[in-house]
Amino acid sequence: MAERKKAGGPSARRAVSNNLFILKAAFKAAPLTTAWSLLEATRYNVIVYFEHTYQIVYLIDCVQFNRPFSYALRFVLTMTSIVCANMLAGRVFDSRIVPKGREKINRALREMLYAKATEIDIWRYDDPNFYNDYVFAMQNATERADAVIKTASRIIGSLAFFAVVGGYFFLNDPVGIAFVAVSFVSNYFLRKRTVKLRFGLDRALNALNRKRDYINRVFYLPDYVKEMRLSRVKERLLEDYAETEENVYAELKTKSKKIAALEFARHFAVYTFLYDCVLLLYLMFQAIVRGALSFGALYGLYRSVGWARGVVEGFSQSLADIFEHSLYVDKVRAFLDCEQNVVSPDGAKAPGRAGGALEIKNVSFSYPSAGETGENLPAPALGNINLTVKKGEKIAFVGYNGAGKTTLVKLIMRLYEPDAGEILYDGINIRDYCLEGYRSLFSTLFQDYQIYAATVAENVAAGQEDSDPRRVVGALESSGLAKRVGAMPDKIGTQLTREFTKGEELSGGERQKLALARCLYPNCPLIVLDEPSSSLDPIAEYETNNMMQELGRDKTVIFISHRLSTTKRADRICMFDGGRLVEEGTHEELLRLGGRYAEMFALQAEKYN
Repeated sequence: MAERKKAGGPSARRAVSNNLFILKAAFKAAPLTTAWSLLEATRYNVIVYFEHTYQIVYLIDCVQFNRPFSYALRFVLTMTSIVCANMLAGRVFDSRIVPKGREKINRALREMLYAKATEIDIWRYDDPNFYNDYVFAMQNATERADAVIKTASRIIGSLAFFAVVGGYFFLNDPVGIAFVAVSFVSNYFLRKRTVKLRFGLDRALNALNRKRDYINRVFYLPDYVKEMRLSRVKERLLEDYAETEENVYAELKTKSKKIAALEFARHFAVYTFLYDCVLLLYLMFQAIVRGALSFGALYGLYRSVGWARGVVEGFSQSLADIFEHSLYVDKVRAFLDCEQNVVSPDGAKAPGRAGGALEIKNVSFSYPSAGETGENLPAPALGNINLTVKKGEKIAFVGYNGAGKTTLVKLIMRLYEPDAGEILYDGINIRDYCLEGYRSLFSTLFQDYQIYAATVAENVAAGQEDSDPRRVVGALESSGLAKRVGAMPDKIGTQLTREFTKGEELSGGERQKLALARCLYPNCPLIVLDEPSSSLDPIAEYETNNMMQELGRDKTVIFISHRLSTTKRADRICMFDGGRLVEEGTHEELLRLGGRYAEMFALQAEKYN
């Protein structure tokens, strides 16, 4: 990141930069709302000061010095006109313009974060620190934007107030300015220290709250109901919850005492003693003993200091808030500034849609968060893989959990970059292709597929602009879900899940068939199926296997499966073990080889004997 203090907090320059980042984004999204909001405190402070303080001073002086009544009348009518005009403008802006503008600002920030989230390298999600900061940024961005604007408004309003009151003090009793200065400096440093403690408390509680929220979800989400009733996992979760609560209490106990002590010192020393005792005695001495102040000036100065008391507190708080906002905005900017390593090169080539061979040459890969070997290097997920997948070939990747099957597929689709070696498509290194164009060649069904709170058609088309109802129905027929969807009230227009409406709920097998239909819809030349039949019954699995074999020979299909009944009809089977390709051949060839594949097949076959 940019500049940092030695203590770890943001420098003043970085703090200002972070707040200006939000203000620039707000001005770009809603300039009128932002300008009006920034001047809100100025209008309030200056107008209220003249209405409730200087107006009374003027009227007292009119009485004391026997000024004509017309003076008082003219001043009161002018002041009333200004107040009424401000109130009218405020009603119009606050009810009609500002709400829309704030929504525009929040929308702009969300879209900025969402756009970044869709392009950021997937490997970063393997880093828990990055993921915590990512969640932190998402949860605080829009709320912090509104807070930054309000803080900036208070600062501008405070400066305008100080200019007006400072001028009044300078003309009547310049010494009084010292009281305001001492109050401001003391308040600022005490509040800044308090803000750091509060932020430290928030950061400490963030991870604990995530764990507490997870346990909370487990206890109320329907996905966990059956296991919660039929296992003892709830006892373990309750123990974790109790432990988390104790940690939360410990954090609060440790830091809240210091925060309370600082708050007491700030309110007593800065306000009660300095203002209500020392300043009041000074002004009384000036007016009564020295006769240096008129009655109006006495009232005006004390009243001004009373207003200044609140403004000083707000101003010092606002300056401290700049650092607080910066700590949060820093996370947002760090996320937005995060460099993307998997990108399209300059002069990127557009891959052909007709399909081509995939060549994996000496490919090795390790996850950044993987365990370490004895040489203090990340443990390899894949080691020196060499493989060619021919155009139109139906190839199966098999092996036990952690063998490297899915990792290799992610490298082929360029979700990750290999540590060594290269992957070619149609004879060209995949790094030389346009990233978006290359990924669009693949239609995928991963194990962790998602069903969205949308219609059946929207789930199948997955947001593609060229959504075609006939193609949706065709994909549903191929996946075996057409009959179930045909019985739904609105057919392919039926809403799924009950997240927001009374939509249709699908069983596990039906959800997998829907995900399979989504995979078939785009008509891509390369299809990747990660455990495509894991939730299907034997009949549905048989139908799915037949359907996959009936796909045109121009399509390349990569199966990833533990269930060898799914893969035995593949043109070729690749057996992975410990991140290495250990066997390769047809089902019959590998059985005759009598190696790891034959052993795995025999173990599974025993279950059906």
